[in-house]
Amino acid sequence: MQKQSKTFLLLICMGSFLLLFMGGFHGSGLGYVTEKMVSSNASDFLKDIFPVLFVHPSIHMVSLAALGFLSLFLKADGKKILWLVAVLVIIDSCLAFFLGGILPGILLALSAFAYIYAGILFQENSGE
Repeated sequence: MQKQSKTFLLLICMGSFLLLFMGGFHGSGLGYVTEKMVSSNASDFLKDIFPVLFVHPSIHMVSLAALGFLSLFLKADGKKILWLVAVLVIIDSCLAFFLGGILPGILLALSAFAYIYAGILFQENSGE
């Protein structure tokens, strides 16, 4: 791992832990919402595919957090990973706001801005 500032490391950890928290919190509701879906009058097709559709955002957020942590161990390519993760999390934040999730949207935006700022610091520290 290259030498980076403590601020850089803190930003990566903050962004990744926010994503891990949100992924875990979202995934923890799987049983509850699946039970509600099964007892609803939705079609059998929706009842069958709902658990997979519900758990996908949780897996997505945990995967993005893993990429954030991975960027700590990469040299110049770490910057590219940070920017990619930041853009994907911004898109997720916009989707959360669109669906009416104010708090998830804010938490995702904080995570994205942490990655953006870390990407800026990464440029300064890697000497590019």
